[in-house]
Amino acid sequence: MSQSLAPSLRQVAVTDIALDDHTFQVTYRPDMTALQRSVAQVGVLTPVHLRQRAEHAPLQVVCGRKRLLACQHTGCPSVPALVHQVEALSDLQAWLLVLHDNLGCRQLNVVEKGRLLLHLRPYAPTQPATWLHDVCRLLELPPRDETLETYCRLAVVPEPLQTAVVEEGLPVETALWISTHAAVDGSALQELFTRLKVGTNRARELATYLDEICQRDACRPAELLQALGLSPLLEDARLTGPQKLDNVRRLIRQARYPQLSTYEQRFQEALRHLRLPPQISLRPPPYFEGQQYQVTLNFRQPQELQHYAQRLLDAAGHEALERLLELL
Repeated sequence: MSQSLAPSLRQVAVTDIALDDHTFQVTYRPDMTALQRSVAQVGVLTPVHLRQRAEHAPLQVVCGRKRLLACQHTGCPSVPALVHQVEALSDLQAWLLVLHDNLGCRQLNVVEKGRLLLHLRPYAPTQPATWLHDVCRLLELPPRDETLETYCRLAVVPEPLQTAVVEEGLPVETALWISTHAAVDGSALQELFTRLKVGTNRARELATYLDEICQRDACRPAELLQALGLSPLLEDARLTGPQKLDNVRRLIRQARYPQLSTYEQRFQEALRHLRLPPQISLRPPPYFEGQQYQVTLNFRQPQELQHYAQRLLDAAGHEALERLLELL
C-alpha cells in the first residue's frame, strides 16, 4: 500500500458517518451498558475504522459500530478514526479487518461466527484451498466443509431462532431444523425446545420422533404438539426442568411407538410385582422382538449368589412372570 493510500488518523464527527450502512456489521445483540458508561465518562479511546467510498460521501463503518452507537446514545459528537480509502481497502480486506478486530478483543457468539463465514465464503475461490478452513480455526470451529455450511445457514435463519441459540441455549442443529418449517410450526417448535432447555442429542431424538409422527399421520408439527397436550406439563411449577423433559419425551415417544410403549408399560408393571432386588437385572429383547429375557446378577460373595439365585427361583413361580412371558 502506498503512503498516499495509507489510512489517515483523524477526529471525525459522528454526523459524517453512515450509521445506517450495515455492510460490515457482525455483532449480534451486544450488551452496550458498560461501553456507554465508558464513552460518557472518557469518550472513545480506541479509533474506529471507516472507509471513504467517494468524495464528500458519508464514511462507511468497517469496525467500531458499538462505539459509534454508544456515542449516539451519550451525545459524544466525534470519534478518533482510521479512515481508509476504498482503493486501499477492498471488501475482502475490510472483512478480514473485521474478523481480526473482533477476535482481538472478545469472544464471538455462534451467530457472529456464522455471519463472518457467510460473508467471507464468496471470496474463497480467489484464495488458497484451505483458506476458509483456516478461518474456521481462528473462530475455534472444526475446519470442515459441513461446519461452514452449518454456520452459514445459521447466519440467515429468522432472528428469533438466532436469539434462542445465543440467549437460550437452543442447539444450532435444532435451530436449523426448526427453520425448515413454516412460520406457525416453527414458532410452536421453538417454544417447545427452548422451554425444555434440551441438549443436542435429546433434541435430535425428539425432532426425529416428531418428523416421523407428522409423516405417518399427515399432520403439521403445531397440530401435533397441540394434540399431545404438552402445555400443562410445561407449565407445571411442581416439576423441575429435567422432569418436564422426561415427561414430554415419554409422551412424544408413546405417540411415535404406541404399541411398543404399551408393552414397556406392561413390562414395568409386571417387573414391579416381581420385587426383584436391584442386584438382579431383567431385560427384554429389543422392541420385544425375541423369545428370551436376559438376567444379570451382581454379587461379591458366594452367599450373595445363593441368596439372589433363590430370589430368582421364587420369581419363577410368581404370576407376574407369566405376564412378562406373554409379552414375547
